[in-house]
Amino acid sequence: MSSIVTAEQIRTLWNDPNPSAAIDRGDSLEPVTKDDLGALASELDTDDEGYPLDDQWEIIADQLNSDTTDAPTSTVGHTMLDEIREARIERDRIKDEADAEFYAAIRTAVAGRKAPITAIAEAAKLSRERIYQIRDGRR
Repeated sequence: MSSIVTAEQIRTLWNDPNPSAAIDRGDSLEPVTKDDLGALASELDTDDEGYPLDDQWEIIADQLNSDTTDAPTSTVGHTMLDEIREARIERDRIKDEADAEFYAAIRTAVAGRKAPITAIAEAAKLSRERIYQIRDGRR
């Protein structure tokens, strides 16, 4: 039988001076070590000394108590995933706009024939072949 790990147990383990301290989760699950906590905390909000902020202990507990590794275990987890999705959409939008401007500048330079293709490729940090692909609207 496995036991639920609480935020308080995690905080206690974090502060335990014994480097080999662990939380026993029963026979069916591996114990939680200080190294495990460090790995989980590296992805969370911490203070200047690397100590997880007060609201982060529950997130660590949720991660440790999750039955599946690919599903969020709390509202905070869902909110974090929503924020990631929204950030990805915005990043893709900005990148698409920047790429369109970049490709338009390359097409203008190639069409203007004021500089050799190799110089355009060097300035764009692309291969000569890629410049021709952009010119032709391929890929």
